[in-house]
Amino acid sequence: MEKNGIALDNRYVVPHNCYLLLKYGAHINVEWCYQSRYIKYLFKYINKGHDRVTAIFYGNANDGNVHGYMDEINMYYDCRYILPCEAAWRIFGFDIHYKDPLVERLKFYLPNEQNIVFEDTDSIDAIMNRNSMSNSMFSAWMDANKKYVEARELTYAEFPTRFVWKSSEREWHPRKHGFAIGRMLFVPLGCGDIYYLRILLNRVREPTNFEEIMNINGFQYNSLRDACYALGLLDDNKEYVDGIVEAIN
Repeated sequence: MEKNGIALDNRYVVPHNCYLLLKYGAHINVEWCYQSRYIKYLFKYINKGHDRVTAIFYGNANDGNVHGYMDEINMYYDCRYILPCEAAWRIFGFDIHYKDPLVERLKFYLPNEQNIVFEDTDSIDAIMNRNSMSNSMFSAWMDANKKYVEARELTYAEFPTRFVWKSSEREWHPRKHGFAIGRMLFVPLGCGDIYYLRILLNRVREPTNFEEIMNINGFQYNSLRDACYALGLLDDNKEYVDGIVEAIN
């Protein structure tokens, strides 16, 4: 369109959302946030930490400063400042923050390479006999594929959307209500097999053991990398592009 002799196009229109403008009756700009630094900009008051104030404490002339010496550096204190509304909110025990939807961290590992934590005084037998050694979140996913038909429709990354992890029982159970998303731990490109395993866990469904993760269209491959190639996941440089994009985001 043209106004006052000036040609106007979409470059002159601030990004906006008609629904939000109508709902709130205010000027609202919309910004697409795809990197963490944009989130920190929009919610800077959350990421900046608590409100702070620089306070000064001093005494009067009768407080024993007989030599007239004044340490101006130590007179100032950097303190946390709590407003009355925040103080009342915390006193009544209201929620400070919440997370929705729930994010389930999904652990995975290569055979016999599971990470374990133990004390110096723990014996090897006690460590190896732990329930968490034989029944991890990763191995329980494959066990659930044997037990539940609906589990075979999901990849490992999709599993928390319809199943819930019971840490006390070391088992996955069908979700009765609510919703969660899965987040697999980041693995750099140069880590070899564990990196290829992470790629496959976003694609492969219904494996009941580790070898079946490398079974593609009925053919058993000898390595995770070959299985990725069979799925067309490594035919070009897309794996490196995806890895770099994930790292910066």
